[in-house]
Amino acid sequence: MQTFSAQDNTLQTLASFVVAQKQVDLSEAEFVDGRRRLLDTLGCGLAAFHQPPCVQARHLALQEGAGGVASLLGTRLRTTAALAAFANGWMVRYLDGADTYPGGGGHPSDCWAGLLAVAEARSLDVNTLLMAARVAYSVFHNLFVSAQLRDQGIDNSFYVTLGTAAGCAFLMELDQAQTAHALSLAVVPNVALGVARTGALSMWKAGASANASRNGVFAAQLAAAGLQGPAMPFEGIRGLWDLTRSFTLEPFDQKGSMPRMQLAHMKQFLCDYHSQTPILAAMQLHQELHGESIESVVVHTYGFAHSEVASDLEKWTPQNRETADHSMPWIVAGVLLHGHFGEHLFSPEQLQDAQHLSLTHKIKVLEDPELSLRFPNEIPCRTPVARGEELGWF
Repeated sequence: MQTFSAQDNTLQTLASFVVAQKQVDLSEAEFVDGRRRLLDTLGCGLAAFHQPPCVQARHLALQEGAGGVASLLGTRLRTTAALAAFANGWMVRYLDGADTYPGGGGHPSDCWAGLLAVAEARSLDVNTLLMAARVAYSVFHNLFVSAQLRDQGIDNSFYVTLGTAAGCAFLMELDQAQTAHALSLAVVPNVALGVARTGALSMWKAGASANASRNGVFAAQLAAAGLQGPAMPFEGIRGLWDLTRSFTLEPFDQKGSMPRMQLAHMKQFLCDYHSQTPILAAMQLHQELHGESIESVVVHTYGFAHSEVASDLEKWTPQNRETADHSMPWIVAGVLLHGHFGEHLFSPEQLQDAQHLSLTHKIKVLEDPELSLRFPNEIPCRTPVARGEELGWF
């Protein structure tokens, strides 16, 4: 077995952390929070059961691996662990409802698809699953805050691959060298591009995370089988750092700090994170309007929200659910019209609705530097609506 005589410090730090977690107990607070997130993730997944991409992913998983060791959510059908992670990952991500690390971190809940598949395949208990989730969330979050790879054009699903591989290495009880190989095999073949979440979005907005979870499972399986990855995936010549920039991981053990899983924010509405507060504002304004016509709407928000869900022209004329649920103007217009948020805002019929389209084009989304300073600790907005006179602020 390759001994990693050349030391990639980033790789060794991650592998050491994963292996050390075998000696750490899960606190009561982490157990309760972990179960809450697991249930939230399963609920988001089952809600997307009949969505066409989720159906197609299930069919693909059964064509390639029917009768395997891991269940497809919502069925009694089974497939391989990697393909279960892929098919279930589509469901978990498709409606965009589970938790997130704001500021470009993406969705650590996407790791659950792979962890569930491997835990089921190995007949492990819930406590062990939750400990693996703690590992996955910790690796995911540390890479996000330390590397900030979104700024380098890399999609946040890359963190899913590394987090899933780390959690699966824990579940498979891989040793230090095997864990390092699993993480290397997660990094080198799987650098994902941020174009998946830019402009007019496609089905791959959800598929990128599903594929990432599958890749994490497969990387751990490769290492468990004795296959080896490059010794310097991060810091070596033509490694990740040559594509991005060098970075230093935060210490995993930060006394007095909240567990990294609990730092992930949870959503109320099944759409992008940055539209959560504007939805509440639009609900309040709908009540105040009493059916009066709207001349114009201005949503004042923070810079990251403007960049993520209101900077592309496609957000004002979305052609599919994937773009619409990441469009602040489309969502705000729909809630102003109907008074509530729901899946109806993203139906094919609603995407062609003349009244909805007309109101969307009356909406401006502007960055407010003062609000930008409050993000990510807060997700603030101010939303004046003109109906001949300016209404209050939210």
